[in-house]
Formats: sequence, structure tokens, C-alpha cells
Amino acid sequence: MAGLTFQGYPGEPHPARHLQASSALFHDVFAEYDPENLLLAQAVREVLEHRLEAPRLTAALARLRSSRALLTRPPRPTPFAFPLLVEMFREQLTTEAVETRVARMVEALEAAAAQPR
Repeated sequence: MAGLTFQGYPGEPHPARHLQASSALFHDVFAEYDPENLLLAQAVREVLEHRLEAPRLTAALARLRSSRALLTRPPRPTPFAFPLLVEMFREQLTTEAVETRVARMVEALEAAAAQPR
């Protein structure tokens, strides 16, 4: 849809926000009044393939579907758990600053990771 919008004169392009609004307007009009429009179908296909990477997502979901779930209980928080722990500590009332607490957690986790198993 962006190809249908006026993008400005050379050296004076329209802001991206204006182009997005114009493209959204074209999309809405085509979706409501001409849902079989080839440009609309192409726009949807491009979003699915290039922005959402639908084929890659489909392949990843198929791999997950055929995989077995393995539940483990790690001895210490994993890197994926770290943001959740920070949020949990942020909610607790304490006199210690969140930054100080996070720095202390990082040091402890890095020290634990450096130890041989």
C-alpha cells in the first residue's frame, strides 16, 4: 500500500508517520470495500512473509510440535529467568536500590557460572 502514497518531493520527504497513516487509510478502504483487491492480498502476503516471517515461524512451531518437553530444575536461575527476578525484586519494598541489588545478583550469577562443574 505504501507504493500508492505520495512520499514527498525530492529532498523533502514526508515523515514516516504520515506515510504510515496514508498506507493504513488505503488498507482500510480496500479491506472494507474491495477485499478481493490484488494489492491488498499482496500487502497481507508481504507482511506475513517479510515482517512476521510466517514460513520460519511455521517451521519453528513444527519443530516444537515434534519435540519432547524436558523439564529440569536448575540449581540457580538461568539467564532467561533474570529479567523476571529483577521485576520481582523491584516490587518488593526495601531500602536497597534496585540497581545495587541487580548488580549484586549479576556478580553472584557470574561467579557461579565461572565455577567448574
